[in-house]
Amino acid sequence: MASPWSQDEEDDAWDEMAAGTDRPTDGQGTPLPFVDPSVAAELSQDGPPAWMGTRWRDIEAEYQWDAWNTLRRWVDWFVGEYRLGTSVVPVCWFRHPDVTAELYAAMCMEYKVWEEQAPGLGPMMMWHPHVEMLQMRLRRMVDEAGCTKTGAHKEPEAYGARGAYQIDYDEADWLRWASTEREHEMVERPEKGVGYFRARIVDSDGGVVGTSNVVALGAAAQVQDVAAELVVASSTPSAPRLSVAVASGRDDLGVEWETSPDGEVWDAQDEGAKDDDGVRGRAARVVVNE
Repeated sequence: MASPWSQDEEDDAWDEMAAGTDRPTDGQGTPLPFVDPSVAAELSQDGPPAWMGTRWRDIEAEYQWDAWNTLRRWVDWFVGEYRLGTSVVPVCWFRHPDVTAELYAAMCMEYKVWEEQAPGLGPMMMWHPHVEMLQMRLRRMVDEAGCTKTGAHKEPEAYGARGAYQIDYDEADWLRWASTEREHEMVERPEKGVGYFRARIVDSDGGVVGTSNVVALGAAAQVQDVAAELVVASSTPSAPRLSVAVASGRDDLGVEWETSPDGEVWDAQDEGAKDDDGVRGRAARVVVNE
């Protein structure tokens, strides 16, 4: 199918070039060899239009007619190439801002994935997967618009004094929320009991113009009991390892290891002592959770 980017050219200009009366130059005044009109047309389309890639709503007035016609040519190609029905692209697509924005974004993407004109993964990995998702979004938009149900364009219904898709703001609530300034402060909890905090609002002269609500913070919770749990971290024959977890809110505690032959009589373990075979004992790893 023909490219949606091609545009009609004036034959008079090409007749003059063929006659040698107005041959294109290289930009420095040197005439270029004769260029076939079809090739020259392609060269003149070397880059995207000046407006392409701009937000649709930001396209300047001087480009809008060209933008609409370029988008229409592309939509005609897109519908024919992918065999899309009116449930996906209705005949009044240009009167629906959401559908137009979707199609314009798709046009920009389709141009981008083919822009380098070299074999690559862009068309397969980017364009074609998005074509399927694009159709799903368009179907939803068209279904919500309701045009295909009546066979004619249907304007959105408005309820109340505002137009369709216009938010009826509570302006006072919006102004209060949008103009709110927020500051943060780190405070210390009281060591005992409850501490109360509030913020005063002052003007540039130091005058108090308002106060905040009051917030109460109690003293930090403390772990009342000290608890320890010992587990076998590794039971390897040569060097078994024990791990102890100590639950406490204190920072002045340490761990001392004890051994017992019967679980009744306990002696402090000498980490530097040697056993009967002359092997120095290993200290168990200590894990303390505070």
